[in-house]
Amino acid sequence: MTSPRPAAVARALRTCSPATLVLVAAVPFLFLHPTYQPSLGVGPITWNLTDVAVAAVVAAAAFSVATRADARLALARSWFVWLTLGLFLLWTLVSLTWASANAPGYATGTRLVSALKLVELALLAPAATAVIRSAVERRALIIGVCVWSAFLSVVAALQFLGLVNEFEGRRPVQREPSYIGVHELGAISAATLCVGLVALLSRRWRLESKVAMVSGAVGVALAAALDAVGGLVVASAVASLAALRRRTTTLRRLTALAVIVAAVVVASVTLRASAISAFVEFLGVRTESTQTTTNVQSYAHRTLLGYIGVRMWLDHPIIGAGWQVSLEPSGFRRYLAAAHRRFPNEPAAAFPSAEHRWGVQNGVIQTLSDLGVVGLVLLAGAISAGARIAWRTAARGGDAAATGAIALGWLIVAAAAFTGTGLLPGSSIEALLWLSLGTAASLATAGPRRASR
Repeated sequence: MTSPRPAAVARALRTCSPATLVLVAAVPFLFLHPTYQPSLGVGPITWNLTDVAVAAVVAAAAFSVATRADARLALARSWFVWLTLGLFLLWTLVSLTWASANAPGYATGTRLVSALKLVELALLAPAATAVIRSAVERRALIIGVCVWSAFLSVVAALQFLGLVNEFEGRRPVQREPSYIGVHELGAISAATLCVGLVALLSRRWRLESKVAMVSGAVGVALAAALDAVGGLVVASAVASLAALRRRTTTLRRLTALAVIVAAVVVASVTLRASAISAFVEFLGVRTESTQTTTNVQSYAHRTLLGYIGVRMWLDHPIIGAGWQVSLEPSGFRRYLAAAHRRFPNEPAAAFPSAEHRWGVQNGVIQTLSDLGVVGLVLLAGAISAGARIAWRTAARGGDAAATGAIALGWLIVAAAAFTGTGLLPGSSIEALLWLSLGTAASLATAGPRRASR
């Protein structure tokens, strides 16, 4: 199949609704680090272009719901996603009550703003479902993500070559953050690479698929965020399984996919060789060096923080300690002595303190420590409900099968990156998670028609 020319892509975009174009235009601002955005702060509240973009998308979605029956139908068909997501957000807000009552010095006002930021970005999910109501509109969103991801990958490549500054100046020949952050670049690049891999499996090549294949691979390799790499591996396996179930792929294409994914994994692991080596020393496989006992090491640090988060959860197993208590000294201080005994060789800076409020840095553990089993079940319920819709669409075949596989891949990658970062209101990883969930839920009304041949 020949790929369409850019003019054909432009014609496809012109057939989209204005609301969809608003969503596509918002993509660059959803995946851009706050450092590169103008902002306005009033007390504990700070607005930037991400907030403006979310507000515009939500307004466009409200217009779609008011004027389009298919938008209302899509939201109704995916009602369980919105029920569980709404209950999760409500639970997060309610948890402020017991957090402020039980955690001395809890910054209730600041944490309320943070919780509202989480709610704000989560509105992207139902908004995306209401806005993208056709195959053309879903493709427009995919194009928007691929184009912006390609730009970020180009910037990362220039940073790697020492031609463009990153957050701390010019630091070539290392993992690069582009204009978004290393974990965030890894996540959006892995999601973009999913677009190319799905096209490879089905040989339904389009212009954005080829761009996605190259730029996604470059971005994942240069970010070297192993959480996103892990998500990519799982997403590619699931996409392969869906293609095999539909009998639309061949052994040759599956082999090509495996080679591409393996090359990206090797490139990423190579850039993280020193961190992986330090973690091996931390695990006791070999003797620790002076460097690993005096400097904070990434994976050892995350293990230490995860230990504190688990201890906090075990003390508040059902409802959690409350939203972001894991960031408060009154929340983590009681576990520091046990953490020092458990990790005696870790440097002092690795342990959380009033000056270094590291948090848990693992989305699953943070949800458990802050919101308990109830919070995790509600969040997992919303994500798994969206994943089921995407899987059914991908596995049954038809016009929307490729989009279903892409949406499922996005969800898997976002969930994997979430485990490596946490519930960070306003972050690009959260934006990817909610945008992926909305895209998946939009497929609830996608018919099982077979693609024309």
